[in-house]
Amino acid sequence: MRGRFLIRFIVGIVVASEATAHDLWLVPPETGQLGTKIRVRVISGDKFPTGGSAPDPSLFKSRTGREPSSKLFEVDSAGKDESAGLLQFQPTKAGIYAIGIQTKPKILTMGAEKFNDYLIEDGLLHIYRLRAKERSLGEGAQEQYSKSPKAIFQIGADDTGDPCRPLDLTLEIVPLQNPFKCKVGDALKVQVLFEGKLLAGAHLGWDHPGDGEEIAGTTIADKSGHALIPLAKSGLMTIRLTHMTRPKNAKYEWESFWTTLTFHVPK
Repeated sequence: MRGRFLIRFIVGIVVASEATAHDLWLVPPETGQLGTKIRVRVISGDKFPTGGSAPDPSLFKSRTGREPSSKLFEVDSAGKDESAGLLQFQPTKAGIYAIGIQTKPKILTMGAEKFNDYLIEDGLLHIYRLRAKERSLGEGAQEQYSKSPKAIFQIGADDTGDPCRPLDLTLEIVPLQNPFKCKVGDALKVQVLFEGKLLAGAHLGWDHPGDGEEIAGTTIADKSGHALIPLAKSGLMTIRLTHMTRPKNAKYEWESFWTTLTFHVPK
């Protein structure tokens, strides 16, 4: 009984606490024009889109863009300022662009309490339940993690391009309809892909500027890896999730993958 109550309790508090983890966002400009260089800000923090640190884009494993023609290109690193890393590219045509990055994997060690709190905060209840079943909640953890945020945005008035096409990131949130043709009050259908395959049961959250550490809402992807995200207000918003596996590597037992999808909801 105690174990079942604990899981129910965790489900109840996950909505309030999920945003305390540090996400990584690619924040695109609201508008952009041909003939000018486009900059996308790379921000790490826990209050979207406020940065707690400015990552160095030159250290990323990959920086990939997709043109409206579907042609892939490498996005340049443009250094960083006091609050964000900077990505830069010169658009060749008007339309819808996608930018995604992959960070290099890092390993960290956490104590039992911190690791358990992290599992709760990020909706990784399957891992928490597994540790509870194995009676290992009192043990610390070695974890490898990497992040693969993405942004989609439109340059000019032309809406050529496919925002529903994956960028082949390790973990990726992919819209199944054009978000720039949606309006406030609609629900955006998305799918979650992990290593190119649909991921069922992923715990997604969404956020808007000004929400602070309180995430706006959460939902769980169905058996087909699909979910509906409400578009409650116009302007910038992000969708996020964390997925974890257990490879039992010699250097780490757990491996987590983080992603966000950031875009502007039309007014």
